[in-house]
Amino acid sequence: MKRRLSLCLSAAVLLGMVPAQAAAVAVPDVTDALGGTGVVVVEAQGGADGQALFDAYGPWNTWTEEQRQEAAGWSEDAWWSYWGAYESHAWALVDQYDTDLNGWYTDYYGEPLWGDEDSYLDELREELGLPYPDGINVNWNGTWMDFGSCAPRAVSGRTLVPFRGFYEAAGAKVSYEKGTLTAAWEDGTTVTLAAGDTVLRWNQGEKLLEEEVGEPYIEDGRVYLPVRAAARTLGLEVEWDDYLSLVYLTDWESLREEVDSHFTHLNALLAAASAYEADTVYESETSFQLSGTLYGEKKHDTASLALTGEGLYRGDGRAVDASLTLDLDAGGMEETLFSQLPDQAADLLQQLSGARLEVRMDADEGNLYFRSSLPEAYQDTWVALEGDPLPDVAGEPLTIGTLLTTFYQSDGLYSYGYGVAALQESSLWLQALLGDENFRVTRSGERTVYTLEQTTLTIGKRAGELGLLEEGSLLDTLSALGSAPDVSFSLRAECSGEKLTSAALDLRIRAEGTNPVEFTLTARRDGQNAEGTLALAGRYLGRVDGAWKVDSVPTQAAIPTAPGEKDEVIPLWTWLEELDLI
Repeated sequence: MKRRLSLCLSAAVLLGMVPAQAAAVAVPDVTDALGGTGVVVVEAQGGADGQALFDAYGPWNTWTEEQRQEAAGWSEDAWWSYWGAYESHAWALVDQYDTDLNGWYTDYYGEPLWGDEDSYLDELREELGLPYPDGINVNWNGTWMDFGSCAPRAVSGRTLVPFRGFYEAAGAKVSYEKGTLTAAWEDGTTVTLAAGDTVLRWNQGEKLLEEEVGEPYIEDGRVYLPVRAAARTLGLEVEWDDYLSLVYLTDWESLREEVDSHFTHLNALLAAASAYEADTVYESETSFQLSGTLYGEKKHDTASLALTGEGLYRGDGRAVDASLTLDLDAGGMEETLFSQLPDQAADLLQQLSGARLEVRMDADEGNLYFRSSLPEAYQDTWVALEGDPLPDVAGEPLTIGTLLTTFYQSDGLYSYGYGVAALQESSLWLQALLGDENFRVTRSGERTVYTLEQTTLTIGKRAGELGLLEEGSLLDTLSALGSAPDVSFSLRAECSGEKLTSAALDLRIRAEGTNPVEFTLTARRDGQNAEGTLALAGRYLGRVDGAWKVDSVPTQAAIPTAPGEKDEVIPLWTWLEELDLI
């Protein structure tokens, strides 16, 4: 509540919605100090005193026409100095508001709405289990680093860590010889810092790198270096939490390796499933049907959707020529559910039935083209997205570790170490379901069979062992699962050499209650062909049923990866502009 009120009030002040007269912080009269005119002339030409400008003029929305004309001669620096002072004024108002509200709350209810900031920070640091509760702390892949008596410190605006403590924690052997500190790993990697030198040097394979780190900081015979420079030598991602004085270091590669170490069987299946003849062209037919039924007191309403596709693709997926057609039958739901939609949405649903999309792609050239029957004005026009050739990542195997680290490493998605924590928790839940301990593997010559069977109880037991439940004992696990959905899951896959020859997956989830719901999923694969079904049924609400099928066979046909010479082609941005989408 405190944060919401503070942010709302500060935004109101910054946007000029709250006049200066409403501010709890008084605006001093600086007219005399400014030569009696109230106009800052000298400072406005450069090196402006933002506080003096704000004190003289007040919030921007209260300015008179005369003040606006006077400020027209300000430099850009003067303007930003003014806005900086304006922001400080706004936050001072917010701080005063917080103080006043807390004081009133204490008087009225007999206890404070919130404690003081220092007490809150102390509690938070204690909860985190920081090795240095009163100082700077460093977290590496979710673990707090303890450097003993050589705690991290801030010197001249830089966060420093002990050379020896940092690199020993990274698995290096640290030595000092002839005035040079050296951290060395068994794989030949070294990091060196010579006495009196301001350059940190290290190697990546045969490549030698160096970075200016400034004058080494030495205390009690211990050499410290900037944590960002130290992290860079190991390829670590660095984040700084200014609020709690925390440094978060992330080694995504080691996290990927750690995750993959628990999924060797599943990763082997992923690799086998994606094995292909890179230069072979396949002709493919795809179909997907989905139908829904909504139960009523006197009658049931139904609707259906069908998506069919056909085309050619190259085994490595870098060349494609495909088309998709959508058929939509609203059926009885047109009068029940769809009639509640806005007219524009209802018209769009009607147009979608029979809609067709064609796609052609050439990753080697970096080109993608598509043509759609909607909107009708462009149904004969190809839209082009042309760029640079896409990198060939065929040599990079698809693994669970790669998928998780790629997702949680996404910029802006997680910060302050939460990405690492979320990745590690997701990995544990996947281990409970699909980890190596759950597979049974039999081998005979080139033939390998993978079998996995899971139920609610086996998943819960494994989750308890991994510390994912509040208590790890089997008794507590079974008690916790008393109201859990009934789950049964099985997977059987057979490989010949490094290729997947067949696979079968069955999943059933049933939740009891006032409206029991059941979900089932089946999938089968035989060579390049696959099919499956799904169903979601509520005893009193309705059901959804789906089925899909993919058939692929090798062909000698050539793949057209671009429109024909006589076809009309327009750039993507032109298409978007003409449709008023940008």
